[in-house]
Amino acid sequence: MRNQFCCLRLKRAFRDGLILALVFLVGAELTRAQKPNPRLPSVNKIIDQNLKALGGKKRLASIADAEYQWTVEANGEKVGTARLLRKYPASERWEITTAQDQIILATNSSSAWQSKNNQLRTLTGLESTAAKLRAALDSSRLVNLKKSSVLGRVIAMSGPSYIVEFSTRGGARLRYHFATDSALITKVSDEIGRSVFVFDDYRAEQGVLEPHRVQVRLDQSIEYSLILQRVTYNSTLAQSVFDPPAAAEALDIAALLREVGKNQDEVEKHVSEYSYRQKETDREISDKGELKKEIVKLYEVFPLPNREAVQKLISENGVPLSAERAAKEDKRVQQELIEAERDKEKDAQSVARRRAEREKKNRSAGRQEDDDPEISQFLKACEFVSPRRERLANRDTIVFDFRPRSGFKPSSRVESLISKLIGVVWIDPVDKQVVRLEARLAEGFKMAGGLLVSLKPGAAMVMEQTRMTDGVWLPRFAQINLSVKVLLFGGGDYNKTIEWSDYKHFSGDVKDYKIEAPKVGEEKKP
Repeated sequence: MRNQFCCLRLKRAFRDGLILALVFLVGAELTRAQKPNPRLPSVNKIIDQNLKALGGKKRLASIADAEYQWTVEANGEKVGTARLLRKYPASERWEITTAQDQIILATNSSSAWQSKNNQLRTLTGLESTAAKLRAALDSSRLVNLKKSSVLGRVIAMSGPSYIVEFSTRGGARLRYHFATDSALITKVSDEIGRSVFVFDDYRAEQGVLEPHRVQVRLDQSIEYSLILQRVTYNSTLAQSVFDPPAAAEALDIAALLREVGKNQDEVEKHVSEYSYRQKETDREISDKGELKKEIVKLYEVFPLPNREAVQKLISENGVPLSAERAAKEDKRVQQELIEAERDKEKDAQSVARRRAEREKKNRSAGRQEDDDPEISQFLKACEFVSPRRERLANRDTIVFDFRPRSGFKPSSRVESLISKLIGVVWIDPVDKQVVRLEARLAEGFKMAGGLLVSLKPGAAMVMEQTRMTDGVWLPRFAQINLSVKVLLFGGGDYNKTIEWSDYKHFSGDVKDYKIEAPKVGEEKKP
């Protein structure tokens, strides 16, 4: 089942078959979690004390959004202004303006982005997930954290503060310092984004304690001192203020996606013309955000036309297979390739039959034969926000956020899944290929009322493709994070990373792998 990820593409990322593939992709074995340090208070106790100190959980929960106005000072003199916008459940926007710079740091439900002097950059990887974690924690003011998918643990007491590490199973980590005497937050640090916020001079604003002085350090070099001037609560901030600025010219995202869909069949055919190495890393994360178990397997993969690729295990956790295991792998791979050669005509007929059935279905639905049904469903179920131009992996790309279309009523299980997705897509506008895709579930997803599969909100997938020197696009990286329940047998939290490398071109036929048939009468070894 792991072979299905060799040909990850945008259209397949949204099929409900992906859900079952994810479920059986990863094996988990429960291990005992580390016991908390008895000398330190629990995370829940620290948060409860913090909520009480700030003004009480009820008062904090009533704040849906907030706007803060600041002055920026240096050496005791005003040098600029700043503004902070927050909106529950996970949106935040910092604006800092001085004579030298205009900096914006923002996060919405789909993406995290930065702009310095009008140079826009959408964050990726752990930098993005850490920014989203920060926005979720700050906009919620830690209210009802127990019900979220955020993990928390008290890691130390440093001087007058307890240090709490908040994390996600996707790898984002932030450290919050809570004063041991007042329970107020005094510092927040993000090692990935290299930012530090230090809070001081707490005073009451409309029944809520707010820090009136904030020291901001960005990129370990840029520092600002912010002095609070005014706070406004519940002004019904529009969600659009947290979106990235769109490109000045009009970009037709629907037309671009249709072009991407048309390319997929041709591109997926090229994948079977390359052998490659596939590295799979499975991680098991505890409910405290600690790594409990990690398994790394390296395969040599021989793709074949019209059927799944053949995989040969090379090493586990960096250790090559023993001579005996390697011999067994060689024999198994050889046998699979021989069977593929024998059945290739039958496989080709099966593919042709499926293609004919798809074309018939397209005609009956009123679509052109080259229309992609998954792309069509994506266009119906999602709206596309802030199309813009950026550089990624040394290539020009068109980037846009996507989120569920308001008022959309799904008519199938696939549409129901798509209508719960949010994320970001980077597309090469010349080759019409997806460079990077980030997608996660904004809501839980169930099949058969949850009896078959139940996915919790936050289940996420990231994939990237790379352009070869001959112009062919091939998979480079994929990561899956999910919390799932399967049938009635329970489930778990899984994190899987797949990396593809060392592509070598073949014509894509079994004979290219130079497999020799076993000699007649050769005895089978036990």
